[in-house]
Amino acid sequence: MTDVQTTVAAGVGVASMALSAGMQVLSGGSTAIRVGGLGRGNGGSGAVGKLLGRLEMPRLHMAMFTTGGIGLAGTGLGKLLNQAVTWCNNCVAHLATQWLGLGISWLVSFGAVVVLLVDVRDDNCTLRTLLLCVALPFLLAAIPGPIGMYSAEITSWIGSLVGGVVASLFGMK
Repeated sequence: MTDVQTTVAAGVGVASMALSAGMQVLSGGSTAIRVGGLGRGNGGSGAVGKLLGRLEMPRLHMAMFTTGGIGLAGTGLGKLLNQAVTWCNNCVAHLATQWLGLGISWLVSFGAVVVLLVDVRDDNCTLRTLLLCVALPFLLAAIPGPIGMYSAEITSWIGSLVGGVVASLFGMK
């Protein structure tokens, strides 16, 4: 990726997360984001607030934050997130190898993805869910085999779809 592509991808990622936060402010009718009940607005004030309050949008916000994580992948923050995920996986792999004789270097990533999938299934969007969505591209990269490969492809497709919409909204495309 060139520097320009990296910058545009990071811009689209940040714009995607900012748009998600802005939608929550509009739907809640306040200046604070309700992390515990994301996407379950009471309507707020104005026509836009009432429209957004009627929509149940937790999965949309999850997709927007995942797009943000994909956009940040080529930046310094993305490299830091990747190093943190790799470090956690290596620590668990070392302990599992030492105690059980098993080399499971992807256990933390797999567990985090399972927690995220349970949140998606239950329509539960909390701060933990949004942080896992941002880290999702790095978590999937650590899962070996076809499961990790196909999961990364699906996540990339979702990110390009949402990123394309957000980029066109902000005139970045």
